[in-house]
Amino acid sequence: MKIIITESQKNTIINNSDWSKVNNKLIKTFNFKDYMEVMVFVNKVMKIANKQNHHPDMSVYYDKVKLSITDHDKGKVSDKCHKFVDEVNKIK
Repeated sequence: MKIIITESQKNTIINNSDWSKVNNKLIKTFNFKDYMEVMVFVNKVMKIANKQNHHPDMSVYYDKVKLSITDHDKGKVSDKCHKFVDEVNKIK
């Protein structure tokens, strides 16, 4: 079953979660207390990416992670990207 995300839902996901759309990518930097928190987050993101078969670029630092996602097949942000962002936003 294919799930369609409406334009309104896409805008809500982006506008309510501090993701930026830059050069056909959705980008956000997450800040943490320390490296241990960073790695817990990275592992949760990895599980989402593997489940969805849609993998972000990640820059990992001591106390932050920068995620960047695009649909390489389409050369732009797609529904897959918005679904990924929506799941990442649910990480506690």
